[in-house]
Amino acid sequence: MGDMNLNELSTLDLNLLVVLAVVLEEVSVTRAARRLGRTQSAVSHALDRARVVLGDPIVARSGRGLCLTPKAASLVAPLGRVLGEVGEVLRGQDAFVPALATRRFTLHASDYHQIALLPALVARLGREAKGVVLHVKGPISDVVAGLGAGAADFAFVLGLDAFPELHARRIFSDRFVCLVREDHPAVTRGLDLATFVALPHVLVAPGGGRVGQVDEALAKRDLTRRVAVTLPHFSVAPRLLSGSDLVMTLPQRVARTLAAGSGLRVLEAPLPIPPIAVHAVWHERVHRDAGHLWMRGLLTEIGRALEASDPSPAREGTGGRAAGTSRRRSAKRGSARR
Repeated sequence: MGDMNLNELSTLDLNLLVVLAVVLEEVSVTRAARRLGRTQSAVSHALDRARVVLGDPIVARSGRGLCLTPKAASLVAPLGRVLGEVGEVLRGQDAFVPALATRRFTLHASDYHQIALLPALVARLGREAKGVVLHVKGPISDVVAGLGAGAADFAFVLGLDAFPELHARRIFSDRFVCLVREDHPAVTRGLDLATFVALPHVLVAPGGGRVGQVDEALAKRDLTRRVAVTLPHFSVAPRLLSGSDLVMTLPQRVARTLAAGSGLRVLEAPLPIPPIAVHAVWHERVHRDAGHLWMRGLLTEIGRALEASDPSPAREGTGGRAAGTSRRRSAKRGSARR
């Protein structure tokens, strides 16, 4: 039993650990209560008991939301693994042993999700589960039907509103930055708003749309941009940017990958753009599967490591002052999605 004896174990409340695990995943009492089918008051009381047991506040205020304390963040993966193993014992099923497993996991992921997640995921599998292989497919049009039919184990999505039938876990968040070529004649220091609006833009729209979150943020200031090139994926973007005066706004993890060795600069966006949250979603049919539980824990660990390695805004390019308005105003305010 390690350092904890049977008497100490007998005082632990398994129900408390379940509530704690969900709160740690959701970083929200409201969402945890909804997911557990309990009242917010009941979850809050359980969280208070967990604080006493751990001697730690577990969550802290961060801007308008909450964040996990370092101690709480360190518990996410091991607690998920422990509960998964307890579930397997109670169901009488064989435990999933990563080092001995031979299994294929199929994922639906856009090129953004592939760039952000796959390098770390493949590296971890190579160290911990050499018999586990990945089969990565592109985005799927009907996520619910595809996962329900067994087409994949996971799909990675940016929004959950369309998938209430699926289980979900937040993996990481990402913020938007800009990319230009290093010797861009109009961007000598930072990128101000007037210059940003005046430049031609590249838009990556896997679904074929013509507007995005950048357009929505500009519309709030009665501004528009000119999208000169729309792409279905990120792969060709570095070549386009390095040979032109185009600017591109994209999640920072992709930006840092594309900029490496490509003669491109990562700069702070000159206006606030809401960050995105990447979630893994899966169907009920695999929710209690031991291998699936292990993979979910691994993805959570990778996501937290990615967020811990994020550079501060001050280190992301040279920044620069953002102008409050632009001379190039437009009366047109088309519907904006990105």
